[in-house]
Amino acid sequence: MFGAAKLTGRFWFRKTWTGKLVLLVEEERPRWFSRSGLTKLRWRDARLLDLAEAPMRTLMTLERSYRADYAAGPARVLQAVVPPGTRGAITTPIGTAANA
Repeated sequence: MFGAAKLTGRFWFRKTWTGKLVLLVEEERPRWFSRSGLTKLRWRDARLLDLAEAPMRTLMTLERSYRADYAAGPARVLQAVVPPGTRGAITTPIGTAANA
C-alpha cells in the first residue's frame, strides 16, 4: 500500500508506564493519494532492523563512545562530609565527663 519509509536519522527516547525506555525513530512516509510525492514525518517505535540502517549509525557510534568514556573514568571515592564549625573540635564519647 505504501512505499518504503525512509528513516531521517533523528531519534528520541520515551518512558513507558512500566518504566521501560523505548527508542523512537522519525521516518518519512508518503502521503495518501499524493501524486507529487509529498511526504510527512512521523515518529514510531524502533524495530531491531532499524538499528542496522545507515541513518542510525550515528546512534550506534554514540553508544560506543559513551560507554568507553564512562568505563574509562576514574573511580569515585566517598569522602566524609564534616559540618562547618566542628573541624577543630575534640569530640567526647557519650556518657563520659569532659573534665574527668
